Amino acid sequence: MSFVKTTAIKKILAMQARKKVIQGSTSAGKTYGIIPVLIDRATKAQRLKITVVAETLPAVKEGAVDIFKTVMHDTNRWRERGWNASSLTYTFANGSRIQFKSFDTVGKAKAAGKRDILFLNEANHIAFKIADTLMVRSKEIFIDFNPDEPFWAHTETLTEPNSEFLLLTYLDNEACPRETIEDLEIKMQKAFFDPLGDWHDPKNVKSKYWANWCRVYVRGELGQMEGTIIQNWKQVDNVPADAELVGYGTDFGKGGADPTTTIAVYHYDGEIYLDEIVWQTQLRDSEHLKLLRLANARTDVPMFCDNSEPSKIRELVLGGYRKAIGGKKETIDYGIGLMQEKPINVTSRSLNLIPELRKWKYDDDGDPIDDFNHGIDAVRYVYVGLWGYRSSKKITYKGRRR
Repeated sequence: MSFVKTTAIKKILAMQARKKVIQGSTSAGKTYGIIPVLIDRATKAQRLKITVVAETLPAVKEGAVDIFKTVMHDTNRWRERGWNASSLTYTFANGSRIQFKSFDTVGKAKAAGKRDILFLNEANHIAFKIADTLMVRSKEIFIDFNPDEPFWAHTETLTEPNSEFLLLTYLDNEACPRETIEDLEIKMQKAFFDPLGDWHDPKNVKSKYWANWCRVYVRGELGQMEGTIIQNWKQVDNVPADAELVGYGTDFGKGGADPTTTIAVYHYDGEIYLDEIVWQTQLRDSEHLKLLRLANARTDVPMFCDNSEPSKIRELVLGGYRKAIGGKKETIDYGIGLMQEKPINVTSRSLNLIPELRKWKYDDDGDPIDDFNHGIDAVRYVYVGLWGYRSSKKITYKGRRR
């Protein structure tokens, strides 16, 4: 794939303030726009220190690092000897360095020292105290995010005189895949009677939920994506070593962009732990089995699956997962109720499940939106299978009961 100098890149290059706040829709090319700018700066100045920060290390690896490597290869700049995989640092021939990091405490952010350029990627998921600690030790700052709702970039950074704001949409990204554009157009049809009309005219709104979604993720406007269905969860680094694995949940993809997901469910000390082990689109049965084995998924615990795919369940059984069964047929609301009973902890490497939990909401009629729920459905199968009212199994907790 050849590198495309998008409109987004040109707009970012034109920004002059020390703190550059870049708000944008999905697929607007925010990160894809900032990374080439950082590479350009690194090649033109000697011994420049650039730090790219995301919420977690898995997030920075799957996001900014992946885009960095792609751009470097596409522009014929990649030197294998320049890359240190253990420290996630690339050193250019002129001594400039780009390092990719995450920080979970202010102390660690302070210890990282000073830098020339800081890029806070998906900054709405980075705590303000950590972000502020990094910013005061940086000469130039790039901040990007999807505008789900107001956060510190709006209430703190943009109130300062040395800040600049840029709004990007998918129309600024000439590299946006056609399939993504088609999906956004479908969402617009769900949201408005006339997608070309006034999006803020109540008479044009077909669905309040999808209208707000489109304002945020299509036009990049500041939204209010509040009211998530599952709120009793937090992110953790790992599952406790002595937590009990009680089962797996699997939701089968139906083709296209619909992923097959498998989530491991643990309990420990009165709380639930979720760990994403498979999440992939267009996955054949044999490939699913291979990914389960690579993840060391155990065969001696139950796997509760989407019961609309008996042939796929049979392939899991034949592949060694003999406790794979179809999930019980209960209402979605019943499963939601079970999930809301105990605190939930989600591992930071669950890169697809976490955004689902942040986005899954009720529609205008009070029903759960049938979107952003593939991994959640997999988890729900486990809850209903193990702890539903038709199940004889009761939760027994290791350690102190809360």
